[in-house]
Amino acid sequence: MHRGCGGRGITIVSGLPRSGTSLMMQMLEAAGSSIARDDERPADADNPRGYHELAAVKRIRADADFVRELEGRVVKVVAPLLVHLPSGPDYRVLFLERDLEAVLASQATMLARRGGATDADEQAALARAFGKSLERARRWLAERPAIATCFVSHARLLADPLPVALEIASFLEESGAFAEPPDAMRRGERARAMADVVDPTLHRAGRA
Repeated sequence: MHRGCGGRGITIVSGLPRSGTSLMMQMLEAAGSSIARDDERPADADNPRGYHELAAVKRIRADADFVRELEGRVVKVVAPLLVHLPSGPDYRVLFLERDLEAVLASQATMLARRGGATDADEQAALARAFGKSLERARRWLAERPAIATCFVSHARLLADPLPVALEIASFLEESGAFAEPPDAMRRGERARAMADVVDPTLHRAGRA
């Protein structure tokens, strides 16, 4: 589902799976951003507020044409797929950073909840794969200074949402994500709306 129309460029929410990307999408939606999603992956016990994903992103390696239709919207592209974004569009990136051990623990909790499990070897392999994905994504961003990037600490966001939300709102305004010019009052409203979405209890329960 494509909703509304925002400012110039495309806002990308990225990070490892289970690093808070769905939470960030929910925050931006609460702030009035236009979200590109189709809800093909519905909300579940692991993410009760929904994943806010666009299924086409999973096929971006083979077909990235859809990206050019997302002008003025926000779309989630996890770190392993970030490097496959096509050149041309004007991007800004919100990149979620979460301790890798916490990411792996959340992933293990999700698998256990679905009746699966990972042994030590599988966990180690996943840790290596995630580490490589992070390194590659960071290098890709570093090589593209024209892409405005805001790194967001997952731990800091949960501990004190409002200051982080204010930083995010400022970043989005300054990088042209909203159609109207920067305005301190509007920024505060957006930040409060984003901060209100954050529920640390979901994360302590291994959800979201």
